[in-house]
Amino acid sequence: MSPVLGLLACDEIWEPLRSRHGDYLDMYSALLAEAGARFELKRYAVAEGEFPATATECDAWLISGSRASVYESLFWMAPALQLVRDIHAAGVPQVGVCFGHQLIAEALGGKVDRATVGWGHGALEITVSVTPDASPPPTSPLRLFMCHQDQVLELPPGAVRLASAAHCPNAMFVLGAKALGIQAHPEFSEAFMREMSLEEGSSLPLAVREHALKTLHLPIDRQPLGRWMAQFLKLLPA
Repeated sequence: MSPVLGLLACDEIWEPLRSRHGDYLDMYSALLAEAGARFELKRYAVAEGEFPATATECDAWLISGSRASVYESLFWMAPALQLVRDIHAAGVPQVGVCFGHQLIAEALGGKVDRATVGWGHGALEITVSVTPDASPPPTSPLRLFMCHQDQVLELPPGAVRLASAAHCPNAMFVLGAKALGIQAHPEFSEAFMREMSLEEGSSLPLAVREHALKTLHLPIDRQPLGRWMAQFLKLLPA
């Protein structure tokens, strides 16, 4: 019987991008399947107030990105922060991506805020110093898609920094063996990033957009992140 992975959907991909590229559920499913993971996925629309009854309702948890900020006074934010704490206290593995990374950090005692360096957007490099499994760190930086204004300024007590970027020192962290935060978006495709960057009415500054578009054709190292996520969430076959 496959483990049940709970997806805490803190947003949804907006139209018309969702029709062309899928929602977070589709993107994460593809990323983890590429890593050889086997699981049953159960989605909770957290941003609409849909929460699991208990922290142990699923065998592992994945927290999506969001256009929201963890410090916003949204009706679902305080329950989401508490759920992260409950999951951690129950010893159930959880992985947060972008906003999810920030939500885990804030919930467990770290600090998240708008970054003074501005946007991190495009195909950007992160340097991995420690991996979340027993494998050695890559010998060269990994290039990943990123899209964020907020970042984790202070890690939670006891957390270990796994990776950093030039604009984002805390690009990836782990807390114990049960909480993993990843600022990058390994689930995004080049086509999605390009279309999102070119959206009319986007809040991206023109210079940030133009610089990002020059990077999107570069090869992306999504496979190591997908593998680390699948292994951390215990979704790989024995």
